[in-house]
Amino acid sequence: MKFLAFLVLILCAFSAARGEEAAASPEEVLDSPGGRPIAILLSRTARTTMEIREGYARIRVEGWVRLPGTVSAEVPPAPASLLPPASEAPGCALCGSVAAALSSGETQYGAGARVAVLGPAEDLENAWKALKESYEKEMAGLDARIRNLEDQKKNALASSENLTQATRNLDQARTSLKRTEEERRDIRDRYARSADDLFRGHQVAEVAADPGGRYSFSALRAGKYYLLAILTTGEGIRRWYLPVEISPQGGIRQDLRSDVTGPDPYFGTK
Repeated sequence: MKFLAFLVLILCAFSAARGEEAAASPEEVLDSPGGRPIAILLSRTARTTMEIREGYARIRVEGWVRLPGTVSAEVPPAPASLLPPASEAPGCALCGSVAAALSSGETQYGAGARVAVLGPAEDLENAWKALKESYEKEMAGLDARIRNLEDQKKNALASSENLTQATRNLDQARTSLKRTEEERRDIRDRYARSADDLFRGHQVAEVAADPGGRYSFSALRAGKYYLLAILTTGEGIRRWYLPVEISPQGGIRQDLRSDVTGPDPYFGTK
């Protein structure tokens, strides 16, 4: 009996050390510390903390996903993230809800979506356009180099009657093409980081949407801003980048839907 009691205590201590708990509010799950979002963990979801590092926790979650074409005899009630949001509370400066139309025909309301107000709008718009134009110009030159190298690769074996020289030309074209494609990826990553830095430098406020996809900002000065929202769904990441104008009276509502998203805030770099 003493041994059994000791074993139970050890197991309880082990469970506590692993950090078994339930999420208190919707949480964004990243692929690495500070990395890209891959999922949203809804509130009250049981999770186990496996490791804590650099201000982030590596967690484990167990669950089930429905396979395509699976028909269930009993359809459970839709989770909060698929339900229409309730009306917003009065008194907000800027309120709304986030929702994405899925290929299944369902509308997923954005539990845990990141919603940020950026400003002042004019400064941000000018800096964003300059960054986008610089990226497009740099990529246009690089894409031309890639097309040229692809042509060289295709014609390398016919570039010389000497088979050894032709093979050497092919290897050089392949090496140059690989190096240039890596350079292309590096440029995309660099501009994506620059866009993130730009948004952080102009961020006025940020909130996470509640389980029904609702968001609310209660204290914003009158003026012109941009609204940046990012939602992770099972079908990928959805983004919104829209101008908004806050009046002195507040009470502005901006619902974010799939049919009106604005330009890609990362102009194709993510």
